[in-house]
Amino acid sequence: MMEVSPPEDMHDSLVEKLIESRSFKNNKIHWSLFYGSVVAIGLMFIILCSLASWSISIASEINGLVTQAGKILDDVEEMLPVLKDICRHQNFTKTYGNVCDKII
Repeated sequence: MMEVSPPEDMHDSLVEKLIESRSFKNNKIHWSLFYGSVVAIGLMFIILCSLASWSISIASEINGLVTQAGKILDDVEEMLPVLKDICRHQNFTKTYGNVCDKII
């Protein structure tokens, strides 16, 4: 069977073209574009850090609110038996609204 291969000089020229295409001499880049992208990345990093610190501060405030809500719920749980007693003693002269309808 006959083998077909490219000529030897074509292989060398292909390698040279590949090496030249990777060099900065033939591929001129616009340095202003490069520096602009570096500045944009820096600004995005600063924005990301500020958003992260802001969300951490919001999370600490939410933690305080949850703690306060837990204390309030404990107080409501302590007052619930008193409210049930009040609702048991209501009559046509003393009504406490819809609260007693839901508790009893």
